[in-house]
Amino acid sequence: MRRCLVIWFDLVFYLLDKINHIKIEERGIENLPKDKGFILCYKHMSNLDALLAYSRMPNLTALAKIELFRVFGIKQVLTKMEVIPIDRGKGKAKDKTPEIANILIEQKIPLLLFVEGTRTRVGQRKKLKSGAYYMQKDVDLPVICVSTNAGAHWVKGSPFNKPGTIVVQYHPAIERGLDKDEFMARVKENVVIHSEKLMGVEGTDE
Repeated sequence: MRRCLVIWFDLVFYLLDKINHIKIEERGIENLPKDKGFILCYKHMSNLDALLAYSRMPNLTALAKIELFRVFGIKQVLTKMEVIPIDRGKGKAKDKTPEIANILIEQKIPLLLFVEGTRTRVGQRKKLKSGAYYMQKDVDLPVICVSTNAGAHWVKGSPFNKPGTIVVQYHPAIERGLDKDEFMARVKENVVIHSEKLMGVEGTDE
């Protein structure tokens, strides 16, 4: 399943280049831990974001709301890809964070987290989710922030795409031992504000 997905992703990126004149540039690949589980805090602006992440890290896992695992077909795909079910009921997701952290550590795999929770438009900001903080709080689980300008080239809700270069920037791991406010400030700086710098815009908090 994963090998087929990577082949398909490579085809998508090839067609983006040849038809839409959109190229991909990755920066800071050396910051991605090797042979170790970690959390990937990603800026989410485009349907390409997950493709870019999976293409770089085919062993990547992610979270999906438990309701999707009740849908025939979707359940089989998510299970095959080892996506982790999560109950978004009040307090339940937070209670499962130690279990998820242990899965990442034991299996030495990365977890993709869209810290805004949903796709945003250029310059739009959402309150960031703090799940990454609780997952790494008591264990040695590096957190890598990712900024990108993908949303400026593959625009949410628009059939038109803008030629150019999509930049994906992997930042050095956030230092250990920060309190929640300091940690989330680092995430905001690297994921949100740096993405805005790549796009040449200045967003405002909602």
